[in-house]
Amino acid sequence: MDKVRLAIVGCGYISVLNAPGYLQHDRCDVAALCDPIAERAKGRAREWGIDPKIYTRYEDVLNDSEIDAVELLTPTHMHAQQSIDALDAGKHVSCQKPIATSVAEVGEMIAAVERATTTFRVTENFLYYPPLLKAKELLDSGAIGKPSMVRIHTVRGIRPGGAPNRMPEDALKWRQDPKANPGGAIYDDGWHKFATAMSWIGEVESVYAMVTKTDNYVMEMPSAIMWRFRGRDCLATFDFANANELPIRSPLVAADEFFEIQGSKGAIWVTRCTGEMLDMPPVMLLKGTETTSFQVPMDWLSSFNGAATDFIDCLITGRQPDMDVHFSKRVLQATLAVYESSEAKREIEPESVT
Repeated sequence: MDKVRLAIVGCGYISVLNAPGYLQHDRCDVAALCDPIAERAKGRAREWGIDPKIYTRYEDVLNDSEIDAVELLTPTHMHAQQSIDALDAGKHVSCQKPIATSVAEVGEMIAAVERATTTFRVTENFLYYPPLLKAKELLDSGAIGKPSMVRIHTVRGIRPGGAPNRMPEDALKWRQDPKANPGGAIYDDGWHKFATAMSWIGEVESVYAMVTKTDNYVMEMPSAIMWRFRGRDCLATFDFANANELPIRSPLVAADEFFEIQGSKGAIWVTRCTGEMLDMPPVMLLKGTETTSFQVPMDWLSSFNGAATDFIDCLITGRQPDMDVHFSKRVLQATLAVYESSEAKREIEPESVT
């Protein structure tokens, strides 16, 4: 394949982050945009300076023989069937995270991947964020010795000046529907945290969690999660706090993360992610008697650009991108185990989640 002809399916607010990496890739042609609201797709085309085909029906995208691949930026409850239909139609598929709403749906997706001759991956931008990649590089190099603890702190606040978060009403509507979305912030954002930690250390053996449910289905805060990695003397904690009077600079939502990997010889800090709350170097290596700072690109858009670039490069070279269907299933099981653990008030093994 010399050039990938891509259709972006879903032109809502998240597309402004996912599209640029494809638009700037010299071996990718964003040949079609699909959205049930034609004017929204046309508006994105004008904004991005392209002249693609405009579709309002997904079926028309799949029937277009000139389209090689789809980037699915649609609501989560649509992911499974849309991915299956695209694979069966001979298209390569990049599907927005989370992969699906249930493990049973992923089972059907696995069957479609196994009978397909094309490539499937889940779009997980955290795995391409330069500070998190630098942390993995340092960890893999043995810079902190044997890891024993991963800590991930997430806080959600307000935009500077009190401006609301940028998620439009139609994007909030389906997220507030339990029939379309099996969980709130822990499901949607916790996926990122499990995927990141699992890429660093390995598989999750068991999960213990306390999730706070509120009148707002999405706002599951404060919540705290702990898990054990399989075959490693290493634990992880993930806490999610609400600070509704705290201004956080961010290009997307008013939230930010702090990551720490503690090892036998030292620790690695990643001081920013979604937001720009801490005015510190993005990556720091702490060795007890000395601290080394690493200035790597930390624009949040770079994580989405990296994800897009890797998908196209993999299709060109025939490699399997990160977040294949099997790894994505394990991330989903770990994320859903959080809710089962909180309700049962005991440890849950992700493999038992079906």
